[in-house]
Amino acid sequence: MTKTYDAVIVGAGHNGLVCAAYLARAGREVLVLERREIVGGCAATEEFAPGFRCPATFPSVETFDPEITRELQLESHGLRLLAQGGVLVPRFDGEALYLPPPNGTGARAEGIPDSDAEALNEFDVFLRRLAAAFHSILSKPLPDLKPSGLGDLLEILGTGWPLRKLGARDLRETMRFLPMPIADVLDERFETDALKAAIGAGGITGSWLGPRSPGSALNLLLHRLGGCRGAVGYPRLAAGGSGALTEALRKAAEAAGATVRTDVEVTDITVVKGRATGVALGSGEEIQAAVVISNADPRTTLLDLVEPIHLDPSVVLAIRGIRSRGSVAIVKLALDRAPRFSGAPEDPAGRIQIGAHLDELEQAFDDTKYGRLGERPYLDIQIPSIADPSLAPDGKHVLSAWVQFPPYDLRDRGWEGAKDDLAAIVEKRIEDHAPGFSESILAREVASPVDLEERYGMTGGCLYHVEPALDQFLYLRPMPRWAGYQMPIEGLYLCGSGTHGGGGLTGLAGRNAARRVLATK
Repeated sequence: MTKTYDAVIVGAGHNGLVCAAYLARAGREVLVLERREIVGGCAATEEFAPGFRCPATFPSVETFDPEITRELQLESHGLRLLAQGGVLVPRFDGEALYLPPPNGTGARAEGIPDSDAEALNEFDVFLRRLAAAFHSILSKPLPDLKPSGLGDLLEILGTGWPLRKLGARDLRETMRFLPMPIADVLDERFETDALKAAIGAGGITGSWLGPRSPGSALNLLLHRLGGCRGAVGYPRLAAGGSGALTEALRKAAEAAGATVRTDVEVTDITVVKGRATGVALGSGEEIQAAVVISNADPRTTLLDLVEPIHLDPSVVLAIRGIRSRGSVAIVKLALDRAPRFSGAPEDPAGRIQIGAHLDELEQAFDDTKYGRLGERPYLDIQIPSIADPSLAPDGKHVLSAWVQFPPYDLRDRGWEGAKDDLAAIVEKRIEDHAPGFSESILAREVASPVDLEERYGMTGGCLYHVEPALDQFLYLRPMPRWAGYQMPIEGLYLCGSGTHGGGGLTGLAGRNAARRVLATK
């Protein structure tokens, strides 16, 4: 007799594993299927040169929700978080802005005017309050906008209560803040260009937005939700890289009774009479399940894994309207020594930002709009081996750089011929601020947006599955009318970063999806 699971989850990325753990803890029989040989997806830790390991894409785990860490007891499954690092912004005058790790007193910066120090403290407090309010909204499924009774109506009203609790002044400022360009927000508050760039970078990370794009203030907020953080994105590493987090999630799911299978590719989600009934594998095996939950992005799930005949044409049109444009390339370098940045602490164990002016970040965004490689991209750099020597041989180091904004589609060339050029541009950008850096490079790996799509199955190479934007937020994420994890096919759910609560390495989407499945009769 063929076995039927309570739930089959497609993809063992962090959200898929979170979803599996919560369902299994509730007594559901869960099977997780992963195409690659390891779990974690784009949050895995991978070897890119002999002896050199580095997080696949997300080097830092500070956005992962601490409530999930506690509820799933991830530390008992091997997760060990390292101390937070600071933020370094080198300038072309040979000096640098340094924001040391927080010590319980909020955001700090060295060498800025007293007026900026006071403004930084005020903005930090405001963002912490705002992040706490939105965390309450994003950490649970959204209620149905068509209430069937008093209980549903009260749930809808309760969703907005965290914002109402901000008080009249902060609520007015919140409504003004969310659609603003982050550059305008910062120009109103600060004088120091490098400080504005250090904060404003969070408004463009992983997006198709420049600092002068409307809605980039919202993107900053979304990057500050983990632990209700404030103005500055201080990094926090997991010992062993982000893959240590996903391995802990796997162990938590398996300890609760879930089964995780790797190196198996789901080719189809089977649908019978309008209901998802299981999945078909590339090997020909078919697996039956009461519900199917996809950790893949919405477009991959509904346009590639589901036959179009099962979807209404209006739904297909809405899916095709989802924006998932990749604008990040990842450059990993194996080094024989740590770089020395001008004006920096000796060992920059934190985040290093190349791009010390909002205009510089905006000009980097201009390049992607015209399909070209820019000569001065914005770089978000981490050297995780400084805090975690296990990632490299003794005395050696690994460097990971998020490069923004190389477009998915280059106008005049293909990506295979452009990756060496991108590596040279990145290395020169770093060399300009760390003389002698190029001589320390032992090996390199470049992942373009096309590589990210092919390797991790993300449409367009979009690391957030669905671009963070005002019109793809709350009840509009991933698309209007379908923000509740349940898809237009009965028994089919999404749990990935493209859903409510998702975007980056938070885990909220996986937990929310599990709650919705458990609440569905």
